[in-house]
Amino acid sequence: MIRSTNRCRRIAPGLTSLALLTLLTACGGGGGSSDTTGSTSTSAPTIPFANSGSGPQITVQPADQTVSAGQRAFFFVTAPGATGWQWYKNGVAIAGATASSYFATSAVSTDDGSTFGVAVASATGVTTSTLAKAHINPNADGSPPAAFWGNVAGLPAASNVMTVSFVNQTGGKYPDAQVFWKISGTNASGGQVNEFHSIADEPVYDMPGINSARMYFFIAPNQAAATTSNTSYYDFIEFNVGRSNSSQPWNFNGDTTRVDAFGLKLAIRLQCADGTDVQRGEDYGTFLEDRSVTFQKYLGEVSSTFASTATQYAPYRIVEPGTASNFGANGANAAYYNAYIDQVWAANGIDENIVPKPTPFLRFADGSRPDLIAAVERHVAEKPGTFKADGTLVNPSFWSTEPQSAFYPAEPSNQYARFWHTHGIAGLAYGFSYDDVGSHSSDVGCNNPQHLIVAIGW
Repeated sequence: MIRSTNRCRRIAPGLTSLALLTLLTACGGGGGSSDTTGSTSTSAPTIPFANSGSGPQITVQPADQTVSAGQRAFFFVTAPGATGWQWYKNGVAIAGATASSYFATSAVSTDDGSTFGVAVASATGVTTSTLAKAHINPNADGSPPAAFWGNVAGLPAASNVMTVSFVNQTGGKYPDAQVFWKISGTNASGGQVNEFHSIADEPVYDMPGINSARMYFFIAPNQAAATTSNTSYYDFIEFNVGRSNSSQPWNFNGDTTRVDAFGLKLAIRLQCADGTDVQRGEDYGTFLEDRSVTFQKYLGEVSSTFASTATQYAPYRIVEPGTASNFGANGANAAYYNAYIDQVWAANGIDENIVPKPTPFLRFADGSRPDLIAAVERHVAEKPGTFKADGTLVNPSFWSTEPQSAFYPAEPSNQYARFWHTHGIAGLAYGFSYDDVGSHSSDVGCNNPQHLIVAIGW
């Protein structure tokens, strides 16, 4: 027994990963392991969740995750030099969870409070991570709790059209003085609107009628550094506040958008005199996690073909595929959609003289076929009889019979857009230009708008 104990303490340098795992098994770490469904695996020894020897240093620990029921929590660890990984849930090894990241199975209510940790190994030992918890959002649509939006009841009534308030949801990483908002445009009377402030200076804005505007948000050390370059932290929402004449009520229509890129986490809450109270944007769990986790989660959910969209301007932006160099006309993945496009055109007898095939990345000659564009993006266009020769739908009710759960079933598809839907409130997002087709975008609107609350996250 003494010899066995000493052998476990003195793990010799230079062992292969297999030899290390065999040794660790002999030291009490082996045997079958159970995953979240209760199945077991005995095909390989399991790295024990116990420190031994001089294991790799863990530089990034697994972080807590908040998900809605049905979503999958994501955990990852960074440990330079590690050659083996074993994830644990509530102290039990998860079968097959032997990579540096782990996507849990679809969450159920009983997963609330479950702990996840990982043992990382090298030839010289094992290091165990701290434990991360999975939390279940009680709001099934992924929306945040009421407190997330600040003191909504205390917002002042607008003197112009509607009150806009700004909420710092960077998790304490940045003070209000380093979170900025900016709006430029033309008001209903033809005058110019130009506002640029930190939310410390102007946490509320009395918005007039304004035509087709963007409101930009920045995280920067000062206003001079708040720019729209690809090496700045910025994002925007789009909206219009208008009316046909002075006898008509004001109307608000707007959205959060990922059509161009992700730069900052944004969510909006619109309240109107008719009782409208609707929320859109990134879901609560996404706001709670650091952007480094969001980037890693994105890379974990999309295929390697889409990795460039997250690495090209990291850590500032995740760009839509058309901006990524590998999807361009001369890029390595320029032909990503070609075979599927050929299949769609052939299956539906679409006339190329009427509807030319798109060029990379899904650049259609014009936007007059929104249903076709959306169906190709979502990979639901290939069934014969879906479209006519002119690229219009055979069944005008197609989108009411095609559930969102059927979108993006396989490659090729716009996995960038899929990610933002997966992590959007109510599963809605503007992931590409025609994502409003079938009412799947983040667009919201009403007459007599009262409040727009905008949350800015990191």
